Amino acid sequence: MKKIKSPCKLRPKFSSGLLLQILAMVLFFGFSKANASNITWQGTKVTLHLESIQVNKLLDVLEDSTDYRFIYKVSDVDLDRKVSVNVQDEPIEKVLKSIFKGTYTVFRIVENKVYLTKSDEAEVGTESKALATTISGKVRDTENNPLPGASVLQKGTTNGVIADADGSYRLTVPVDSFTVRVSFVGYTTVERTITSSANNLDFALQEESLGLEDVVVIGYGTNSKEKMTGAVSSVDATAIEQYTSTNVDQAIVGRVAGVDILTNARNPGDGNTIIIRGAGSITRETNPLVVVDGFPLAEGSSLNIINTNDIERVDVLKDAASTAIYGSRAANGLIMITTKKGKKRGPTINFSSVFGLQERSGSYDLLNAYDAAKFFADGRNNAYLKNHPDADINDTEAERLAKGANVRELLLDYTLPYLNGEQGLTDFDWEDAVYRTGNIQNHYLNISGANDGTDYSVSLGYSDEEGIVVTADQKRYTLNLKTNTDISDQVRFGVNVNGMYAERGLTNGSNNYRFPIDPAGRAMVYMFPFFSAYDAENGAAHGYSVEEQILANRPYNANMQENPVAMAELSKYKREEFNTFGNAYVEFEPINNLKLKSSLGYLYNNKFTDQFAPMLTGSYRRLISERDTRQGSESRNDRLDVLWENTLDYKFDVKEHSFNVLLGQSYQSSAYKSLSVTGADFPNDIIQNIDGSTIQTADASRSKWVQISYFSRLLYNFKNTYFLTGSIRTDGSSRFGEDNRFGTFGSFSAGWVFTNESFFPQNDILTFGKLRYSWGTTGNNQIGNYAQYASIGTGRDYPYNGALYPGASPSSAPSPGLTWETNTSHNFGVDFSIYDVLDVEVNHYIANISNLLLDRPVPTHTGFSSSLQNVGEMENKGWEFILNTAGLKVGELEIGLNANLSTNQNEIISLGGAEELYEGGSQRFITQVGGSLANLYGYKIIGLLKSQEEVDEYLSRKSTTLSAEVGDYIFQDTDGNDVINADDRVSLGDYNAEVSYGFGLDLAYKGFDFNMTFNGTLGRVAFDEMTSRYLEYGEAFSNTNYHYFNNYWDPVTNPDGFLAAPDAYGNTETRQASRNPTNYNVLDADYFRIRGLQVGYTFPVNLLDRVGLKQARIYFSVNNLHTWTDYRGMNPDGGDNGNPLNRGHIHGTTSVPRIYSTGINLTF
Repeated sequence: MKKIKSPCKLRPKFSSGLLLQILAMVLFFGFSKANASNITWQGTKVTLHLESIQVNKLLDVLEDSTDYRFIYKVSDVDLDRKVSVNVQDEPIEKVLKSIFKGTYTVFRIVENKVYLTKSDEAEVGTESKALATTISGKVRDTENNPLPGASVLQKGTTNGVIADADGSYRLTVPVDSFTVRVSFVGYTTVERTITSSANNLDFALQEESLGLEDVVVIGYGTNSKEKMTGAVSSVDATAIEQYTSTNVDQAIVGRVAGVDILTNARNPGDGNTIIIRGAGSITRETNPLVVVDGFPLAEGSSLNIINTNDIERVDVLKDAASTAIYGSRAANGLIMITTKKGKKRGPTINFSSVFGLQERSGSYDLLNAYDAAKFFADGRNNAYLKNHPDADINDTEAERLAKGANVRELLLDYTLPYLNGEQGLTDFDWEDAVYRTGNIQNHYLNISGANDGTDYSVSLGYSDEEGIVVTADQKRYTLNLKTNTDISDQVRFGVNVNGMYAERGLTNGSNNYRFPIDPAGRAMVYMFPFFSAYDAENGAAHGYSVEEQILANRPYNANMQENPVAMAELSKYKREEFNTFGNAYVEFEPINNLKLKSSLGYLYNNKFTDQFAPMLTGSYRRLISERDTRQGSESRNDRLDVLWENTLDYKFDVKEHSFNVLLGQSYQSSAYKSLSVTGADFPNDIIQNIDGSTIQTADASRSKWVQISYFSRLLYNFKNTYFLTGSIRTDGSSRFGEDNRFGTFGSFSAGWVFTNESFFPQNDILTFGKLRYSWGTTGNNQIGNYAQYASIGTGRDYPYNGALYPGASPSSAPSPGLTWETNTSHNFGVDFSIYDVLDVEVNHYIANISNLLLDRPVPTHTGFSSSLQNVGEMENKGWEFILNTAGLKVGELEIGLNANLSTNQNEIISLGGAEELYEGGSQRFITQVGGSLANLYGYKIIGLLKSQEEVDEYLSRKSTTLSAEVGDYIFQDTDGNDVINADDRVSLGDYNAEVSYGFGLDLAYKGFDFNMTFNGTLGRVAFDEMTSRYLEYGEAFSNTNYHYFNNYWDPVTNPDGFLAAPDAYGNTETRQASRNPTNYNVLDADYFRIRGLQVGYTFPVNLLDRVGLKQARIYFSVNNLHTWTDYRGMNPDGGDNGNPLNRGHIHGTTSVPRIYSTGINLTF
């Protein structure tokens, strides 16, 4: 652990009028330090009269009363040792010798810095006598920056020197062989055995992994990992940079226990769903609050607004004790993002550049043209044979029509050559056409540094990403500015500004036929492989085929879907987005460790979306000549958030008791407005501006909410062994009625480092151990800005005096009694280290979420059917296991391992008097008391009806309310009453993973490095509508996959088939019910994925010196290299659509991209 205390230094005076005013104000409030009555100093003379004081307290006294500061590792100094010191006007050197006499601690003084390190021998002051030659060189870090103050020591002696300002050193050593030990606080110590003949030696020290001694970011402050009493997981910049992505949420997938990130983004720059320790609500938002450098982002903000290269670390706060300081906004957890700042080593320029390719990693496994021809023929033949007793499979089209065949019972004439086995025919892969190999590039430039009292960091970023789906792309520009400066000894000022501008090409996730349908959705599987997406002779459609499938299928009532590639390429769906947020603060320290801070922050987001559908696109089943109009729309959305916060932070000690008190006040407002205009009847495809249309409609909205808060927190530490934390926060929100506007949330936690107890035997095996417990409450204010009020709907025209007049009436009931959803959680944890190499963390949590918001029935005389009420309750509980290693070495091979595993169980306790809730078409999801949230709900298939006799017996015996035919499924009579109806549906599982896991391997050998990361889930199922409704339904109206093709029943060719026979005219109720969840189409969504792989090489420092570089690294990486899964859709991880009640319903999600990239990092 680093202990670097910065003493107050007098700064040069400036002539600035503002600065003079600030200094005058500082003097007015008392420009002084706390002075000890029993110590004085003048220059380097110290007078000290202290009895039986701990070394750590004595060092604090010296720092507070002199201009020296002490830099050391806790493990190098016995801080609990008590000493008595009585000196009068003695030099600091003599005082320190007196303090550390007879110990293994040695000191070096460089200017006003005192470096304390550990020697291998006691009795400081003895010198080696065999000194005969001199070695010299430089001590630098891995980025080739000098490390002034580094200790260069002849091992086993006190013979050593301190590196000077540029890292240079000179050391006199024996003439025979010897070992040099080079160390610097915060860096791994290097030892090298050499002979006096090697007199020019350079050393490169690597920043050490601090593990349990690391500092984590908590709300309104920081704390060391060793002293944390809550459940917090961290991901540093090194881990983030191992994954090529513009979104940080992608970079932390599988790295944090208890965090499930659903990669359901359709377009570059889209956000993903983040769930911490299970869903925190039944009907409200479940994403965690994200705080960047102290500023909470707006609800629903995509992390695309932050350049991942700017991020120093991500801390995930998971239990209520850690998140309660943010009260009503932290019920779903808290993600703290800290951006990089300048380091104390002069101006440093960092440049990185990445180039790569990305492609789809998943597939629907669609049939080729020849197999598709057989599938369509089987479906039409089965329909013809079942519906016409005198039918023969070899009947011609004329004979079929003569026997009364429907057009869906005729063979598609263009498939006959395929059925006859002709070669060289069109066999078009629509997945390859809709998905593409996209180019990506990402460039980043950062200039940072620090000098006396000021640090700064300025960065610019540019990324250009072609998505894996046609027309999906993004060009993004980012800016980050961060600076902090000491205006005086007691006043500090800082500014942080983040900006992002993006130009995005989007795909539409809806089925709106007037705008480009999502090409990767059902339009892709609707297309037949007999037709190509391209037609070089079709100049009017710019080389795309538009109507070929519509024309071919119209006579047969087959799928008349327009070419989705042409729809996407010829239409326009663009968005420009500008986002900026930041804050500025002033911090005043009137006395030592008492800090008064005021900060003002803002967030502004603007989105402009432009869509246009030319005459060539957007009409399902209709030819170009039959289309009526062109259509376009423009929309603008603006959001402005303002945040003003004031805090008081005071740290003080009372003997061996340490306290940290925080008091604070916060005001935040958020205003949102939108305007959308839709136009039609454009004169041509060239004029695409809305004012060029003749039919226009507009829609506008605006809303605002305000929240004021008061909060406090106490951190207590006794002898670095016993820790207590307590916090309380009161929030007042405009979203709630006057009687429930304020909510209070609190937390308590405790920790015990039992290995610091005197009775615990010191050993090299269990080097650290801590027990933790936390309890706390947080809230969820995601109820909508005006849910307390009744809403008014227009369009209620009423007659009066023989005419209709426009009117309005209430459309929803008021809910003034709504209050906060409340999450009350308990966390039990243990942390321990083995051999100072293996760090283990275990957590068990129980979270009860009460006052859940649900729509409940109300009496009919109110004029409404339901109203929003706080009536629900549910529980999440689970385990988390985390393992990390540090410092493992086999020769020159460095090894790092990390692993995490978490479980989650969800149970519904109450639904406000109801026993179940249904959600989705045909009640596809059920949420029941005693069960879990959003269970897929449907029939269980137990067989097939393979003859008319079986059909007749089944229908008569079961008295089923569902019609059935030969080739249909047999549903289980669950309740055993010989009737098949909706009551026989059962729960088929849910999307909440029972187990999530991730692990990684890091290797380094000399200049080479290698890492691999893996993640996966167990116990999760999903309902993929693309698979159930289209691919495996058997209607032969769209293409199918090979799972269905190889397993559908045919009495001749596949009598053992277990899937329903294809039937182009099959429309029985049993067949229709199989489109909804069943045990056949609710898919196993478990997976195991190689998440990332990276190989890199860092060039040696002596080579870089020749070209003026401090560091250079090249690397090659692969994201999402391979996924093992039984899931038959594109992406088993895409099961979120914004509604917790039907999470697990996957409809046309895109594939996770596999990314190949190469990059270079340069430091000047």
